[in-house]
Amino acid sequence: MLMKTAAAVLSLVFVLGLSAYAEDIASGVSLHPGPVNGVLVERQGKALAIYGLPTNSARTVDMVLLTHARRDVVWAAEELSKAGAESIVPSAEVSLLTNPNATWDALRTKRFHDYSQQSTKLPIQQFQKVRGVTDGDVVRWQDCAIRVIATPGYTRGAVTYILEAGSKKIAFTGDLVRDDGKLQDLFSLQDAIPEAKIGGYHGWAGRLGDLVISLKKVADEKPDLLVPARGPRIRDPANTIKRAIERIQAAYSNYLSIDALRWYFKDEHIRAKARRVLGPDAQVDWMPMGETMPLPPWAIAISNTRLIIANDGAGFLIDCGGQDIVARLRQMRQAKSLTWLEHVFVTHYHDDHTELLPVVVQEFGAKIHACGSLIDVLENPSDYRLPCLTRNSVKVTAPHASGDSWRWKEFKMTIFDFPGQTLHHNALLVEHDNGQAILFLGDSFTPSGIDDYCLQNRNILCRDRGYFNCLDQLERLPKNCMLVNQHVEPAFRFSSEQIARMRKTLDARISLLRELLPFDDPNFGMDEGWCEFHPYAVEVRSGQSVQIGLRITNHSPHTQTFRVALDVPAGWAEAEKHTITLSPRAEGMVATALRVPARTEPGLRVITADIAWQGHDLRRWAECMVDVVP
Repeated sequence: MLMKTAAAVLSLVFVLGLSAYAEDIASGVSLHPGPVNGVLVERQGKALAIYGLPTNSARTVDMVLLTHARRDVVWAAEELSKAGAESIVPSAEVSLLTNPNATWDALRTKRFHDYSQQSTKLPIQQFQKVRGVTDGDVVRWQDCAIRVIATPGYTRGAVTYILEAGSKKIAFTGDLVRDDGKLQDLFSLQDAIPEAKIGGYHGWAGRLGDLVISLKKVADEKPDLLVPARGPRIRDPANTIKRAIERIQAAYSNYLSIDALRWYFKDEHIRAKARRVLGPDAQVDWMPMGETMPLPPWAIAISNTRLIIANDGAGFLIDCGGQDIVARLRQMRQAKSLTWLEHVFVTHYHDDHTELLPVVVQEFGAKIHACGSLIDVLENPSDYRLPCLTRNSVKVTAPHASGDSWRWKEFKMTIFDFPGQTLHHNALLVEHDNGQAILFLGDSFTPSGIDDYCLQNRNILCRDRGYFNCLDQLERLPKNCMLVNQHVEPAFRFSSEQIARMRKTLDARISLLRELLPFDDPNFGMDEGWCEFHPYAVEVRSGQSVQIGLRITNHSPHTQTFRVALDVPAGWAEAEKHTITLSPRAEGMVATALRVPARTEPGLRVITADIAWQGHDLRRWAECMVDVVP
């Protein structure tokens, strides 16, 4: 009973971030575990902190070292900065702390048409007395000479601090690695891979190569201890780093084997990104390409859309993102090869598929078809924080339920919710009376595999959801049904063996990522949108109220109770703390009415939420933008 009680106390300490439990890890160095670890270095009556310390600490700290400038970590140092401590920060991330308002003002517009996919877990509070450091610098404090080594990975500019205290060499590695060789998450690593000519949107965990190099640099230091920003101290750095690299390489090799980008970028580009993570002799066990074939004459390729032409010349369009598409439709109408455009089916919300939808509605009077969660994204895009959002909302004038079928001319149309390239994705099965059939599946597959290269698209890894769901649907298609991705000129199809291979690869990926990520389900570390404010951005006048909600997806295979604490200005909300219990895989909403006090100055406010459940405590995790307007 005593052991259980002690364990419960330590769990409470960790979750609540209290300083009641601390351990000495070297001469004059103590670790204070919490949602973000606090480290205190004490010399001659003075104190230096690393990462931060609980706000109820009575010690006076004159310097704090931060390995990166993520909001969900630097909150632990905010009070130290306010009290006058000098903050040591990677030079590349200084402006995030010294001028956070500029960052958020820019995001008002940058969040639309966003193809860089960088985390918005950015600081909100301004820090004072900030000094930047770079690779090779030495931070001198009292009798300590703390070396700085660049260790990009979790963020672009992250560093590690090396402190020698007594007989021990300690590496403070931030979010580079944790536990027995795990990563905090993968979605934070999305980035461009210049040497492979791949941009941020296409760079699935693109900084994994940087992270592997950084792990090796830390290993070369031969530290006695690693102290991460989150999780317990690491007593066996060499083996922990070895395990982390092996897990990363296994997961990345699995990913590359069915990568849709191989079709677009060809083998050498994929080998270039493979070498960054897997090493110079990297070999990828690629799935063979799917069979390709020309489109039938009734399906016309126009840029990244397809136009179905009926015998009477009427048209049914699949997506409309570019001006060149509208120009071609006008030319065809003038030449009478297109008598009229009656309908548009939308595969997904990305701007290259939706930007010109309002134009075709206004000019041709076309009905817009969609089903499932895609409908709300099309009608209210500004409510979301997602990649490649358009500003141009469009009314879905022909809403459907998944599985609905109807006749149009000589075709049978069947619409499906098809959560492939994005969670908010549809597919349309078009069956011609002559026996030909096409599934228009948006960007979800290419002949080389699955199109999940942008982690922020919310590609859920679960055996009855996401791509598993899509593969199940492919197996139910009519015999010899063609598949069409609007970016792929020929139609294509997969064999039953290829479908089985993709499913087997995804099954293995779940197991590999469960080893690499610190959650009971890897989707918590793959799907940044599992906890998100909805709407993401709102406007409200001084003295008025506005409704916001925190939408939570419980990816866990177990029922979980989530504890939510809103970080709002004083007097803005009646209840700042909430709990919600969700069954496995369920989604729920915590709703709050924000009441903006009278005479509140106009301007942008960023509201954040802490979320905790079963041993996890993520501070300042989700955010929304509240614009107080005159």
